[in-house]
Amino acid sequence: MRIPAPIARKPLFTGLSVAAVALIAGLITWAVWPEPAPAPKPRERAYKATTACLLTDDRGIVGDPARAAWAGMQEASLATRIKVQYLAITGPQTEANGLSYYNSLGLRKCTVIIAAGPVPVATAMAGAARFPDIEHVTVGAAPAGPASSG
Repeated sequence: MRIPAPIARKPLFTGLSVAAVALIAGLITWAVWPEPAPAPKPRERAYKATTACLLTDDRGIVGDPARAAWAGMQEASLATRIKVQYLAITGPQTEANGLSYYNSLGLRKCTVIIAAGPVPVATAMAGAARFPDIEHVTVGAAPAGPASSG
């Protein structure tokens, strides 16, 4: 028995129609699919693994020369994403008392310690040998010796 020609073509025509409808539906879905939302901005600043520490006298960052040093450190932090922090020497303003404050900055793994003022500079000069991997910068006093720079 022979199948008439129009009946033999019907499954092929139906298959192509289904494929065309599926293709068109896929294209429409792709065209109207919403773009993914942009990633939210970080809520905290991502810092580099570098910390600059300021050692000040008992006036902290409000006294000179620490105020100018702190302002410069904050500008540098914004520009380079390094962490900055400060520590004021409280109590007697002596090198012996300041060494415990200096040592705490050294143990915090500061990359650089900036000493601002006569007592902090003398303290940093006395304690620099304990932390040879830390850079030292002095501000506002005349240091003597190889441990200082700047």
